[in-house]
Amino acid sequence: MVAALAFIAATAILGCSSNQDAFQPIAYNAQPWQPPPGWNPQPPCPVGYYVAIDTCPGCTGLSYALCVGDRFTQCVCGGPFTPGTMCPQTFACGTDDFPPQNWLEFIDYAGPGWAGLSHPRDGG
Repeated sequence: MVAALAFIAATAILGCSSNQDAFQPIAYNAQPWQPPPGWNPQPPCPVGYYVAIDTCPGCTGLSYALCVGDRFTQCVCGGPFTPGTMCPQTFACGTDDFPPQNWLEFIDYAGPGWAGLSHPRDGG
């Protein structure tokens, strides 16, 4: 009986560890994202920061590139306002354009891929 339980436990651990490269979303509804050519935020981003974009597949309006590790590799569509969300600077958010709750804007980037280059901004 003990040998059978040990075998099951070992199999479960190996089953989990063999899938280490599987996509793990960092926020609700996040998906893998590939930055456009020329994307180069400097300095490297810290986890918990976003850049407003308009290239997240399946999204309309504002979407958000999310920093994972020190790179923007995931994105998420804009969502409704909830406590802890703030519209990105220079944008007027519609009812479904807000970033993920408790994420902060990475304001050091305004280059290729940034939504401000293609979306009308406040006062613009």
